[in-house]
Amino acid sequence: MKKRLLTLLVPVVVATLAIGCGGGDTMDPEPPAAVGPPDLSGTYSLVSVTQGGLTVGPPGATGTFTLSQTSSSGDTASGTLTYSISIPAIGFMQDDEGTFTVKSDGSWAQTGQVAQALGTYTLAGNVLTVIVTEPLAAASTTVWQRQ
Repeated sequence: MKKRLLTLLVPVVVATLAIGCGGGDTMDPEPPAAVGPPDLSGTYSLVSVTQGGLTVGPPGATGTFTLSQTSSSGDTASGTLTYSISIPAIGFMQDDEGTFTVKSDGSWAQTGQVAQALGTYTLAGNVLTVIVTEPLAAASTTVWQRQ
């Protein structure tokens, strides 16, 4: 009788322990780590610049853009930049150097010796597009090909 009671009792005890140990975990899983923006470091050649509805590219416009990422933390990266753009037909030439900050949400900020700008960026393969929205007078879209 004891043996029979023991064989009936063991599965009940095991089932009770299993129920008591599982299912009560109310801890949420850790959220995924923030994905930072892509490393934009490199030298780019101008593909096109659009301002005021006019789009021009080589040979009418030429330019280089060099970015060097120096830090990245969470959803933000920053670094240094230099660029040179020339559009001889309208007598426009600008060279500048400074810093940039990008976020994984696509926001762009640059501070240079000549110009400051806010806007957005996208990187598709080796093509970087920067859309400047502020200041309004500098609103433009530049497309660059990484060399």
